[in-house]
Amino acid sequence: MQVRRFDRAFPYLLIAPSFFVIFLVLIMPLGFSIYASVYECRYMNFTRFVGLDNFIRVLSNKDYLMSFGITFYVSMISLLISLAVGVLMALWIHKRKGIYAYIIQLVILIPWVTSQVVGSMLWKWILSEDLGLLNYFIEQLGGKKLALFSDKTLAVIVLIFVISWRTIGYAMVNVLAGLKGIPIAVEEAAHIDGVNRWQLLRYIRFPMIKTPLLISTIILTLSNINNLTVPLTLTGGGPGTATNVITIPIYRLGFESFQFGPSSALSLVLFLITLVFSIIYVRAVRYEI
Repeated sequence: MQVRRFDRAFPYLLIAPSFFVIFLVLIMPLGFSIYASVYECRYMNFTRFVGLDNFIRVLSNKDYLMSFGITFYVSMISLLISLAVGVLMALWIHKRKGIYAYIIQLVILIPWVTSQVVGSMLWKWILSEDLGLLNYFIEQLGGKKLALFSDKTLAVIVLIFVISWRTIGYAMVNVLAGLKGIPIAVEEAAHIDGVNRWQLLRYIRFPMIKTPLLISTIILTLSNINNLTVPLTLTGGGPGTATNVITIPIYRLGFESFQFGPSSALSLVLFLITLVFSIIYVRAVRYEI
């Protein structure tokens, strides 16, 4: 009897450490954020219950609403660039064989596995107006220096570029894995039936890589919207508020001003928005993972 009980409990014992880690790093912080969002909390002192006042305060602030707009613009443009270039690179590499293909994959994947701080600092140095490598070569060619971080439009373009540079490799690897999973017999049968390259991509390859595309879209959307490291390190939200994505006010409210109530409220709003995006993506493709 005791052996049967142990056999039933044994699978749960195996997954218990994973559940404990998930509870520790996900459930507890989320619960604390919900708790802090309905209290007046300064310097970790919960003074009084304020209900939805923190949410009303942050959602009625024009600067925060503008930050949400900047976040969605930067995130969506970066996502489209990453997916488009990632798919094109995957289709190109899919035709290559041997060590050459592996080297290309490794080079393109390096930005994704590189520390975000390191990558952002590297691009900040390369694109710097005074000591940047880019402006050095432009001057050597007789051109005029580019003030990429002083111009609002150029700063946004630089931020989109760096985020896209970092995420293209992830999209490429996912799509490439999906392409490698398509049975060779299916494509050979299509060629025998006279299918051209566009028809092969549209009617055979694209439907069969729908899952990798969906996963890449969800992961990169969440990554881009919740990314603090790249914008904070690269532009710091400037010039002015041109690149002040919503994660920067959340960080500064919580860890510079120690106003954990409004900071938690903003983070929960962002959490709900990303949750809605994920649901929309899954429903849009009408595919269950």
